[in-house]
Order: sequence, then C-alpha cells, then structure tokens
Amino acid sequence: MAAAATEALAADLAGHQVREQLGRRGNVVPTIGNLAFVLSCKVAVATARRGSAPLQLAHRVRHLGDAYSYAGRPTLAEPCYVEALSIYRRDNNTPPLDLANAIRSYAVLKDTVGAAGEAERLWQEAHDLYLALHASAGVAESAARLALLALRASDLPRSRECLAEASAAADHADD
Repeated sequence: MAAAATEALAADLAGHQVREQLGRRGNVVPTIGNLAFVLSCKVAVATARRGSAPLQLAHRVRHLGDAYSYAGRPTLAEPCYVEALSIYRRDNNTPPLDLANAIRSYAVLKDTVGAAGEAERLWQEAHDLYLALHASAGVAESAARLALLALRASDLPRSRECLAEASAAADHADD
C-alpha cells in the first residue's frame, strides 16, 4: 500500500510539473529529494493526526506546506499553511517563534504567487514577532523582504528604511 501511495504521489507531482514545464519556462522540476520530503511529511502529518498534540500537528503540517512549496505545488502548500496557522493561533501554548516561522513560510508562498499585499501583511506580522523575540536573523530576513516589497511598490523611502533595518539586524546576527 505504501509503495502504491508513493508511486501515485510521484506520478501526480511529476505529471503536474511536466504539464507546467511545457506551458512555461522556469518552473520547479521535481527531484527525488522533493518527492521524498513530501512523502515523509505526509507520513509525519498522518501520525500526528492520530495523536493528541496540536502543536506537533501544526509543526508537521507547516513542514508539509514547505515540502509542497519546494516541489512547486503552491496550491497544495497553501491549505497546509492556513491549517498550521489556525492551530498555532488558537493554542495559548504556541511558542511565538513557531508562530513567526509559520507566518514566514506563508509569506514566502504569497510573495511567490504574486499576492504582494498579503505577503506584505504576513511579513510585517512575522517581523513584529521576530523583533519582540530579539531573533535577529528573522528580523533581518523579514525587513529585507519588506524592503523588496516596498521597492516593487515604488515606495523608495520605506524600502531604504527596511533595508537599513535588515542590514543592522544581519550585522547583529552575524548573518
């Protein structure tokens, strides 16, 4: 049964990618690593769903979203991020860094698919959490992403401000 599921997943991802590649250039080509990551995350999510640890489930669902994203399947990644964020937001024991990292993953996806407004809102939320946590690497990345979004929107003063913050945070983080 596991072999059939693996073959079906590989065929689905590969078929999607071939169709996409024929339609446009520059798409992600599935690799054995992408397929293995998706499969291992699906197994981890299935195991977590049988348990009673919501934060573990949220963490595993987020990683499944990341796996789909790396495999070039944003439409499969998005519901994973939405579910993970829903679990994290309703659990009072959620570590703020886990929430920030889940928001970060969703922001990357939204930016990748061209939803700049949603990406900016998510990056700002992640940035605020990273700032409160004194997580310099997270501050650096989120500020840099906000700088790029501001630049694309022709908001040069905001872009410069965010870039300066990103640079200072990167220096502090030794990144």
